[in-house]
Amino acid sequence: MFPRRILGLALLAVSATASPLNPRQDAPAALDWESLAVLTKAADATVQSIIKGKDDIFAGEPRGVAHAVRQLMAPFVWPNSTYYHDESILPLVDEMLDALVRLQFDDGLYSVGNRHSPPDTGFLIDDYSILVRILEKDDHAGSQGRANIIRKMLEKAAPGMWGGIHTPNHRWKLCGALAHISKITGNETHVRRIDQWLAEKIDIDADGIYSERSPIYYGAVTNPGLISVAHELGRPELRSYVRRNLELIIEHASHIGEIETIISRRQDQRQSPGVNLPDSYPHFREMALEDKNGRFAAMARLTEKLAPSKLGDYLANLIERPELAAVLPASEEPFVDFDKHYNTVRLVRARKGKLTTSVFGGTDWYTADGEQSPFFNRFGSGLSTNPTIFRAWNGEAVLDAIRMLPNFFTMGHFRSSGLQYDKETGVTKLGNVFEVPYFLPMEPEHLQADGVYDLSRATPDGRFYAMLDFENRPKSLRRLQTDVTVSPTTAGYDLEFEVTGEEDVEVMFELTFRTNGTFTNGTTTTTTGSSYETFHLVNGTGTYTFGKDSITFGSGLGKGVILGGAGEQYSWMNGKLELVGDQVLITGKTPLKYTLSLGFH
Repeated sequence: MFPRRILGLALLAVSATASPLNPRQDAPAALDWESLAVLTKAADATVQSIIKGKDDIFAGEPRGVAHAVRQLMAPFVWPNSTYYHDESILPLVDEMLDALVRLQFDDGLYSVGNRHSPPDTGFLIDDYSILVRILEKDDHAGSQGRANIIRKMLEKAAPGMWGGIHTPNHRWKLCGALAHISKITGNETHVRRIDQWLAEKIDIDADGIYSERSPIYYGAVTNPGLISVAHELGRPELRSYVRRNLELIIEHASHIGEIETIISRRQDQRQSPGVNLPDSYPHFREMALEDKNGRFAAMARLTEKLAPSKLGDYLANLIERPELAAVLPASEEPFVDFDKHYNTVRLVRARKGKLTTSVFGGTDWYTADGEQSPFFNRFGSGLSTNPTIFRAWNGEAVLDAIRMLPNFFTMGHFRSSGLQYDKETGVTKLGNVFEVPYFLPMEPEHLQADGVYDLSRATPDGRFYAMLDFENRPKSLRRLQTDVTVSPTTAGYDLEFEVTGEEDVEVMFELTFRTNGTFTNGTTTTTTGSSYETFHLVNGTGTYTFGKDSITFGSGLGKGVILGGAGEQYSWMNGKLELVGDQVLITGKTPLKYTLSLGFH
């Protein structure tokens, strides 16, 4: 641990009339030096990465440049940092500030992909507000001048923050930015705009899930936006939504620090492996201190343990708000056994000891009543489309996904049209029906003399478009029905699949495991060569092992067809649903009754 120097006036929260204390003097025990050591080490490492990667930062978007200034200047004003008042980093800071001044349009906004974007500019305002405050309190000769430059950019952006949005979370980003601007500039007129957005009410359900269902936006946008308004404007009632969501995050997190993302309506539904707790670190810390909540404190400590290198950004938060650097309350175990049905997102989540599982049937592929919809039967930003129906974290052995792909009119993976859960037995049921039409000749009353028909009349499943007036044509249907029953067993879970309707349809089950584990037992055979291993389980069972933890699976269904391709529509902006990992494929053909047995050891 580094020497217990002190930050001085700001961090010790001494009165404005007191003299700054010697920054190398021992600090009072009230500060959480364990956390500060983690954050300082990470922040110092980030300085070097910015210096080495500065060309890429300048080639990127203004958000990245502004954030880099924050990442450089937080260590600069922090006496325990290697870079405390290190003037060698100031030329780079000045170059970045010049770029930000130049990139800011006359209306005060920045373009970050989206042109003249109020919500994207809001991210810069978050950084600017912290920078203004920590630099204005710093006693280095050059800090005040740089604070003035940043303050002018913040003030210039203020009118633009009254602009519009694209997504639900943008509202709370703008509210947070306007709250910072209002408090820093003393201009209370911005509160009117905040109140207009807040009048729409916070888009959160009883379980603590925001409407976009995305851990990225829980931690990076929505919760910080609400906390900013609560802190800056004295709106403590907004913290209740954050508390509810933090409780949800604990339920949706695993022991290895991954928050469930299959329910997401945004780009994180692609299930990128890795710890995704860090964005929520400052919120767990703040609410742990405010509520004396030991479970929240434990989540902050867990994040420090699992992802210390990702926490350097939050040193600035603790410098700006010294109360957040107080010692956390004693930790209480956050991960307790439970099973719960999240009805609005159609997810069942269970935890028993080291095993955590998810069963999902809540994509936006179908309307709420389970009928296929010509609008939602597609991929798009803001839609939940992940076809993963089961996941498991068994200690460090992770089964990232079980999916089912039928070879049926290139309609893609099975996605359930709903979810039924029996609390007494723990059994979950999923199911859907694919109905694909062939279109027949129209009746005479619908014929057009010129042979031209309305292009806008798409097929009921939204698969393709043509001037055929699909709506007014009789049709014959090809049908494939899938029913899945997920049942707990003494060893783990059984997934019973029944696929009926169209006969001789090839079906493939995909089991995707986290990389770097080992596969043993059974008769798995390698079928393809790539950077990841792919096995075909022909018969018998197999075992996946990572460290001391293992997962058994099977049995095989014989030498069926390995299917390629996942449907006609498979991507959206900044996202894809192809999983990274080692796969075991099990193949069969309809009509099919098959039980996939999973054991966790």
